[in-house]
Amino acid sequence: METVRRVGKDETLQVTGPARIAVKTGRVRIGGVDRSTYIVKEGRSCSVEGVQESEVGIALGSGARVEKRSPMMAPRMWLKHAHEILQRKGVVMILGAPDTGKTTFASFLANQALEKGISVAVIDSDIGQSDIGPPSTIGLAFVRTSIARLAEVPADEFYFVGTTSVKDVCDMVVGLQEMIEKARGQADVVIIDTCGYVSGDTGRRLKALKLQAVHPDFVVALQHNRELYPILRTWKGNIIEAEIPKEVRRVPRHIRKEIRESRWKRAFEGAQERNIDLEEKMLHNTYLLSGEVTETRMFQKLLQCRVLHAEEIPEGYLIVKEDAFHEYQSPHVSMTSDTLRILDAGWEENLVVGLMTDGRFVDLGIVKKINYKTMMAVISCREHSFDAIKFGRIKVDESGREIGFVPWC
Repeated sequence: METVRRVGKDETLQVTGPARIAVKTGRVRIGGVDRSTYIVKEGRSCSVEGVQESEVGIALGSGARVEKRSPMMAPRMWLKHAHEILQRKGVVMILGAPDTGKTTFASFLANQALEKGISVAVIDSDIGQSDIGPPSTIGLAFVRTSIARLAEVPADEFYFVGTTSVKDVCDMVVGLQEMIEKARGQADVVIIDTCGYVSGDTGRRLKALKLQAVHPDFVVALQHNRELYPILRTWKGNIIEAEIPKEVRRVPRHIRKEIRESRWKRAFEGAQERNIDLEEKMLHNTYLLSGEVTETRMFQKLLQCRVLHAEEIPEGYLIVKEDAFHEYQSPHVSMTSDTLRILDAGWEENLVVGLMTDGRFVDLGIVKKINYKTMMAVISCREHSFDAIKFGRIKVDESGREIGFVPWC
């Protein structure tokens, strides 16, 4: 049986399934995403946040429940931390594992700065759960009015990393440095919100390299049980140990994915398919057109399949072939993978790319097809004028659905 619940602006309900949710009036975010209906599976839960005064119909199954979640309250000590930071100003880097309140602290500190008339910029370097800018990017926003959440702030600039995986440590650090350089001189306080990847070799190395590269004036550490100690033990700068708000709750992985895919979809709204001459553009992050195009006949005999494109590159040869190898087929000549780099036809379909003008990222695009005879690509994007393309490593369609990754191209 369905019951209708009122959800006030900025109020939140926590619904544990099995349940069916349907918005009757107003506007809400269900699981962090604007939706009108949603099914909560058994054993799972999601939030219903009021964007405006709303009425929501909720049908509960056996064992399901609805709870009113208390609004997020900043710990009292956060005021002291904000006062200490805003007296000196500078660059503030926030570190913490997932669901420790990093983004909440960033919003709180930005609002405190604005109340005191201090100019502030926020850099969102969480490429998988980005609030500022689309996924796969490091977003920069100059905050001019008080905010309830970072997702309300549009990006003024962004750096395209090209994946939602943080394993590309080099690109993450370079992109963060570039955004900081753009923020400095325009904001007295620069707040860096980071991803929750803090453990393991890659997590430790990424955060340690960010600290070394940025050398922030303050590090704000949000941790449950010394999980940041391996990263912070070698840092000699100012460290503020901030309390984690009691209301912080774990966001399940499936909800994180849904939020990310809704933001992908938003990034490609209004995109149109455009024919782009790749030979007229500067190509980054790909072997394609980095060498001299050569005859395909030799490689067709070698691989015993149709070869669409071949070029000699400094590392050997780049090949785009139409057919996959047969399971028991051995090529006539053995060549090492370092010498022969092979891509299957269609590798480029739905690959996300960053589009640049004069070194500045202006849009994201999705590659639909490449004609290897003419080197014309069909790219779905909103921006029609750009001079360079940076190839990403994640595949996404215009609906926001993530299809997979490519290790190299």
